[in-house]
Amino acid sequence: MTIDGIAVAIDGAVTVYEAARRVAIQIPVLCHRAGLHPTGGCGVCTVEDAATGRLLPACATPACESMAILTASPDALQARRDALELLLSNHPADCEAPCQMACPSGLPVPRLLEAVAAGRWAEAERLARIYPVTCGNAAPCEKACRRRALGGPVAICALHRWLAGVPDPQPPAARPPAPRRRFRARMTGLSEETLLTFCAETGTRRFEGIDPAAMTRAHAAYEAARCLQCGCRKPNDCLLRELCTEAGARQSAFAGAHGSTARERSDRFCFDAARCVLCGICVRTAGQLNASIAPAFHGRGFAARIAPPLGRVWSDIPAEILAACAAACPTGAMTLLPSADREEQEDPHCPERM
Repeated sequence: MTIDGIAVAIDGAVTVYEAARRVAIQIPVLCHRAGLHPTGGCGVCTVEDAATGRLLPACATPACESMAILTASPDALQARRDALELLLSNHPADCEAPCQMACPSGLPVPRLLEAVAAGRWAEAERLARIYPVTCGNAAPCEKACRRRALGGPVAICALHRWLAGVPDPQPPAARPPAPRRRFRARMTGLSEETLLTFCAETGTRRFEGIDPAAMTRAHAAYEAARCLQCGCRKPNDCLLRELCTEAGARQSAFAGAHGSTARERSDRFCFDAARCVLCGICVRTAGQLNASIAPAFHGRGFAARIAPPLGRVWSDIPAEILAACAAACPTGAMTLLPSADREEQEDPHCPERM
């Protein structure tokens, strides 16, 4: 057989994808991992057989001598782009949180707020001091915050100043040159009710009017817990984002109803259904590890989703299985959470919850 004009010897049962790797030709894959049974379900590895004119999933198609594979023909590239855009049509999730994109100093806002809410004070203070405090209360990040209409934006700037020990804004430093423009998915088409389900704390903004000298960690944790955590937990390590950037895919190419947007946590594990592309890698990874309790497919068609077995919750799945699934997940759907390191479990000055 030939792949992009290069002769490839076929010895034994190999797929087109494996044959291409033998001659250092890279074919993109999303739902496939070495060692796992291929399914060819996502369509991202589509190639064209010039001998027959057929489009084939490279990861699941057995290679044969008569094939003349083209990995970058116009039809193959268009099929890959279509496959990615179909996945994006049911991917109502931000690659990067609006607040972080708007911040003049580049502060990783969701990460900072998550650390505060979880009681990881050393991490929060370190982040706050790395990035200069450049804005007052009317900051771009708070204008971009999706909580504006839901009890007011999170008091990002006040938290930043309090953690950094800086009472007044500083002149903004020059930002580094912007990296190559990357694909950015956006959280679209979600109702206010759905946004509220993302909140750990649905109360209103409470940071104003508090004397900084009387500020407590409980005040800060309350405010930080209001964050919707819009951004992806793996923005720089998301294979879907990388593939969409390379293919020039558009999130708006296909319109339709969204599937589940549930976000479930269990100890140190987080499953974000809005970011799941149903690749099945977690299911096959757990199966390879002979897990007795593991993630599974539920439902069919647009109602299909990944979830624990019926009658089970995520905490029933062994921690090592969840860790393996999170490591294999090609998007930010499955991630491990940092462990909390609370120095104060209770604070007598905790503000009243609303």
